[in-house]
Amino acid sequence: MAFSIAFQDEPLCYPYDDPSTAAATGLIVLGDWREDFLASLYQWSKEDYERQWRFAIRSFLEGEKKSALITEFLPPEVASHLVWWPMYLVGETVFVQNHLLVYDQLSLPFSLESVFSCVPERRTVSEEGQKISEWAVSLSDIRTFARSF
Repeated sequence: MAFSIAFQDEPLCYPYDDPSTAAATGLIVLGDWREDFLASLYQWSKEDYERQWRFAIRSFLEGEKKSALITEFLPPEVASHLVWWPMYLVGETVFVQNHLLVYDQLSLPFSLESVFSCVPERRTVSEEGQKISEWAVSLSDIRTFARSF
């Protein structure tokens, strides 16, 4: 499949030797590219992540032009940022980038209810003039994944 996001069938791990905070290993597939990620289970369960992914994907299928898949959520009270994959719809192609959303750089307080308003406009070059890594996936591949998810 050219697009997918899911947790791996692996035991939970405990990063930073903290036995009170588990994390789950996941995998995102974008075309031929695959990336493992580690999702903290401090605030969210695996089901919470999956619910957010379904919502993000559904928003595209209902006509939104940008969305994001959160792969590590910790609230602003305990962390400086979250990790997510903003997605940008251009025609029938979805461009996906990997970003940190740094809470103290937001113009308004962070809110999960309006999280997609924090997705920046798509840029392909950084302020320093460097190309920003992004992967292209067809909207039809996302539709195919959504039917199985």
